[in-house]
Amino acid sequence: MIRLTLAILALLVSALPADAQFNLNKLKKAADTALDVAETVDDFTFSEAEEVELGLAISNRIRARYGVAQDPEVTRYMSLVGATVAQKSGRPSIPWQWIILDSDVVNAFAAPGGYIHVTRGALAVIGSEAELAGVLAHEAAHVTRKHTLKALQKSTGMELAQNQASFTMGSALFEAVADQAAKAVLAGFGQAEELEADKVGVEIAARVGYRAAGLTNFLGTLNTISPGAASSSALFRSHPETDERVKKLDKTIKKNHLDDGVWLAERYASSMTYDAAQASTGGPSVAGGRGVAGSTDSEATSEEEAAEDEKGDQGKFSLAKLADPFAMGSEEESAEVTGAGAGRAVGEEAGEEEGGVKNTEIVEIRLTPGELAAFQKEGGLN
Repeated sequence: MIRLTLAILALLVSALPADAQFNLNKLKKAADTALDVAETVDDFTFSEAEEVELGLAISNRIRARYGVAQDPEVTRYMSLVGATVAQKSGRPSIPWQWIILDSDVVNAFAAPGGYIHVTRGALAVIGSEAELAGVLAHEAAHVTRKHTLKALQKSTGMELAQNQASFTMGSALFEAVADQAAKAVLAGFGQAEELEADKVGVEIAARVGYRAAGLTNFLGTLNTISPGAASSSALFRSHPETDERVKKLDKTIKKNHLDDGVWLAERYASSMTYDAAQASTGGPSVAGGRGVAGSTDSEATSEEEAAEDEKGDQGKFSLAKLADPFAMGSEEESAEVTGAGAGRAVGEEAGEEEGGVKNTEIVEIRLTPGELAAFQKEGGLN
């Protein structure tokens, strides 16, 4: 679209009289330059290997903040649900990782390459396997639709295109991109990305055989654990309001006849060991972590501090502009709401205030095809 607009502008300028052409010569040069920039940005793409490497680097930063629950049994269960969802995600072959963050906050994050993070707090308040599948499918949709990668290309495509040869794992460029991308993932996706992930997520969950309304049920649960959160202007900012999201999801479910499917609440309850009481109380999480539930007024202070930090980085690599790649942060947007996948968390941040050392190692789970097939058959899944 940009290239077409610039090309039309160039043609119009060339058709003008000589004196007008002279007066608009600078405009034409600017149009030509902008066209070159657009072509350069379009030329940059992430390979799948680069996507996975970047996703791991982002996951490293997320895990460093929250820690990882070293719980092989629950991680295996979540991985079985996740692997089931991934099979119908459109990208089943990427190395999906399903990670439980060691935190009581209600939160979930998706990093490129298939790194999906869900907190203990979120698992504690989820009420059925269908709800878990809805949350995981929502997060998986952020990966399959490459929301983070598209934001990177939009925000820093010029720098990345000009320095693509230097974009190797461990390089200064790679680490700068990973730092800023992790901040963006923790801050949350924009309204368009959230709505797309909602729609794609319920469709994926339904294709697997889960009740598509699992995600809408989870969104309703957020209001239960944080009364008034869905209508508070300070919570879930920069995203569509919960009521709007639920209405759109209900419309999608009805339009596409996604009313069937299983809940599997009993299997979920028998597989979970986390206490919802801790997740349902307490204050906001650490600054900058807008996960499943939203943010609070205290975030204003943290944002002022972040702005001061950014001023100090202005002379450095220009990826600092990636801090808001999803065009968030206006006063108008601050009244909007988010649910699964992008909003400040509800609950207490485990270990952050205590200053304890966190275990950040991923709990490696290896699922056999037979194990996955048996799990799906037992649950009546596709």
